Amino acid sequence: MNLLSWMIDRIFTVRDMQTAFRKTLLWSLIIAFVAAIATQAMYELFMPDIMAEYATQLRIFAFLLTLAISVPFVGLFSVVMLRMGAFNSQLREMARRDGLTGLLNRTALQDIIRKRAFDSRHDDEEEDALILIDIDHFKAINDTHGHAAGDHVLRMVSVSIAGNVFERDHVARIGGEEFAVFLLGAGASGAVNAAERIRAALEENKTYYEGNIIRVTASLGGALFPQEASYHTIFQGADFALYRAKRSGRNQCEFNGLPSIWKSQKSPEAVDDSDAA
Repeated sequence: MNLLSWMIDRIFTVRDMQTAFRKTLLWSLIIAFVAAIATQAMYELFMPDIMAEYATQLRIFAFLLTLAISVPFVGLFSVVMLRMGAFNSQLREMARRDGLTGLLNRTALQDIIRKRAFDSRHDDEEEDALILIDIDHFKAINDTHGHAAGDHVLRMVSVSIAGNVFERDHVARIGGEEFAVFLLGAGASGAVNAAERIRAALEENKTYYEGNIIRVTASLGGALFPQEASYHTIFQGADFALYRAKRSGRNQCEFNGLPSIWKSQKSPEAVDDSDAA
């Protein structure tokens, strides 16, 4: 079945105009060649005398006539396939995106993380990291200002998060008011700095909706993502850190598995990650 799908893809799929032109010419020549052979066989079977006298002319005529007819039809088919391919690509991209914020959705983020596990990486390359972000008291925003205001806040938060990470990183909305950031090669210090940068940006930001000023804070939980680790294991670690951030008063960043680095980012009386667990 995979071989058949591959053959159909190679034969019929058109991804750009250059491929459309090439396949149009190729298929038109094949059709014209087959038509010339069929014409020769038909005349040899039913009109051998005419074939004996005009064999070359009949073959050339059948080839050119079929080529002239097939080029526009095959070209039209290629253009239709090209547009269908572009439409299917748009549908696939829409299926990967959150409709409200335009960020990746949970399924798309999981696919990216799973594919990342198969990427070749150097031994000295920093680890990836996963950060979960949850807007504090989001239900109160909806109850006070309405769901339209809540949607406005979600869009604002998505822009703030995406604007505080690198282009190589992946930002997703994975729940109602919950977001996730997959940091590539950030390492411990990079992940901590990114989390604090996002938290501070949200705290300092304010949005206006129908004359009302809405301020937002968020709690963040993160975990390093070694290449050999599974998605669910790291997600649970980041989720546990997020729970600790909420339990500690919200508007905070917590990390799972970073006792030395994370302690230097917090107050002296803060406990290590291992103690908090």
